Amino acid sequence: MTWTVMSNPIVDMYGPWFLLFYLIYCIAIMIATGMISLRCYPDTSRVDKKPGLLPSHIDPYFLAWLQSGREKVLQLAMMRLSYSGLLVPGSKSTTYMLRPVTNPESIQPKMQELNRLETLVFSCFEQQHEQSKEWAFNALAPTGRNFRAKAQKEGLVYSAISESLSAMVAWIGFILLTGMGAYKLIIAWGNGYHNVIFLSLMMLFFGWIHYRIFLRHRADRVHLTNKGKIFLERLSASLPRDKKSLKKLDIAMAVVALSTSNFIYSECSFGQHAYLLNFAVLPPSGASGRGAAGGNSSSGGADSDSSSSSDSGSSSGCSGCGGCGGGD
Repeated sequence: MTWTVMSNPIVDMYGPWFLLFYLIYCIAIMIATGMISLRCYPDTSRVDKKPGLLPSHIDPYFLAWLQSGREKVLQLAMMRLSYSGLLVPGSKSTTYMLRPVTNPESIQPKMQELNRLETLVFSCFEQQHEQSKEWAFNALAPTGRNFRAKAQKEGLVYSAISESLSAMVAWIGFILLTGMGAYKLIIAWGNGYHNVIFLSLMMLFFGWIHYRIFLRHRADRVHLTNKGKIFLERLSASLPRDKKSLKKLDIAMAVVALSTSNFIYSECSFGQHAYLLNFAVLPPSGASGRGAAGGNSSSGGADSDSSSSSDSGSSSGCSGCGGCGGGD
């Protein structure tokens, strides 16, 4: 039997049997895509085993990007603005606005303490107008690219070639997955069959799942090398976490940037702004204790003022450690 585009076992397969075949086919494609994508990243466990020197100046935003990508960078910057009393949550849990002020000149000293990245995020919000953080997230795209280039240069993340190969595998998987469904649909319509609703839904569903897993926000994903993992582990272990140290803004920002647990938020006044901005849920045990300090919008300015007096110039320290804050 000669196989052609219009006549082959797939084309001739009866409807229910093809749906079963297509289900298995889609699952197999996604598994294969995941496995092959991982193989695009070389094994670095035997490379750079000797720990390098830790940097003398730490950029908390670079650490946040290494830990969780652009989303963590944006959250850290918004917490910094909230800490300074410049940003407050809106009426909805996903909206934010600049803190209304009667005297615009009163915020100038606070704005001068911000670095370029923080100023960029600040400019994305407006007074008396609630908005989501999507605009600010998109504005940080060049910053994410700068951080990726820096991390690749230092060997903390995989090379651009590995990222491109992995992306190519993901797109090939997406084309194979949706292409098979589209091919069967075209053949069915050409032969006068229109009862293809289940096939259409399966193609859209698995295409959407594949996109979300392998392609959505791909540019923001961070794949650390073994050197990058060791770097973050050693840096996290070297940062002090006692209450006195966490009163210093630069240390608190670095600790929050590296943290993978919401517990650290309740340990310092800076971290409590994650609760104020609804980035984390306040632990029940801290609802009546120190963790509730950031629970209302009026605490932002007071918290900033009281902490700045105990920071002994920590604002300038934060600008120093975050000096490369993505503004280039």
